[in-house]
Amino acid sequence: MLTDAWKNTIIQFRQIKRHVLSLVHFYAFEDYKMNPVHFQRLIPPLQRLLKGRFFEDLRNVMKEEDQTEAQSLLELLSGLGEILKLANGYYLPLPPRCVELPVSKSLVVLSNPEGKSDKYYGCGSGYMEESSHVPTLMIDEWMPSPTVNEFIETLKLQNPVKLNDEPTELFLPQKRRKWHPFQMNLASKSDCYIARYALKNSQPLYFWVENMGRGDARYYKIPEYYLETAKYALEYKAQVKTTIKCAKIREDVIYVRLFKKFPVFEQKMAMLFCFPLSFIKPIEWIVPLWHYSDFIWVLRRLGIDEDSIRWEGVEMG
Repeated sequence: MLTDAWKNTIIQFRQIKRHVLSLVHFYAFEDYKMNPVHFQRLIPPLQRLLKGRFFEDLRNVMKEEDQTEAQSLLELLSGLGEILKLANGYYLPLPPRCVELPVSKSLVVLSNPEGKSDKYYGCGSGYMEESSHVPTLMIDEWMPSPTVNEFIETLKLQNPVKLNDEPTELFLPQKRRKWHPFQMNLASKSDCYIARYALKNSQPLYFWVENMGRGDARYYKIPEYYLETAKYALEYKAQVKTTIKCAKIREDVIYVRLFKKFPVFEQKMAMLFCFPLSFIKPIEWIVPLWHYSDFIWVLRRLGIDEDSIRWEGVEMG
């Protein structure tokens, strides 16, 4: 059941983000020259604010087991380019920049609390007029990342490696996503799959595997940060159908539910003009009607066509 809490959450997010930008700027320039700000100066005041009753709805969509809401917020804003994260837990303010959305051509400003927030439902700082003198980036300049086709093409530029050890698990192109314990008959029946190798005292390794027949397979190493993109690419290559639920909840707002999360790059792109109902597992989104075409553009990067969208009613609580 969808409630109206999302409206309050957006208001609370805007408020706390203004506090973050102001706090980082204040500490960075308190000696009249810019110095990096350590997170230990930022976390206590932000966490105190977030624990207040006003931010209750926002807390409910940000709480993670391994870090505080304030830490999650700093990670989110640095990932969007609102502030700059440095090594060893330091942060710096960033100058205002605009990102041009791919279809609507709207300009979304970052690192500027003076952006126009009227009818803005994204996680940036609002809209900016075209006449402003703020530097503007295209969306793929702001967030360089491959589409599923580009991912596959780039992967094939590698020299395939020969592996004799059996993987720990397989990810197969299926409608219901899951990792399977390795079985030779599963691997041999699949033209293409993702193999996971668990390593002792180290991060697992992932490979894109293509069966060439007669027991021959080609292994292409997948960087861990592209693993979710690789899953979408595998499903696209195997023509696995993806379903997306959509419902109009107001004259100007659409509710969208994914059944699998976006890769981190597409998550951040969508956050420029949409709002996730959870920052922990962002599969439900509030999408302004005038940015529906921008949302479709994000889906197409992942090999998902508009005919995958199922329009239906939604129960409001």
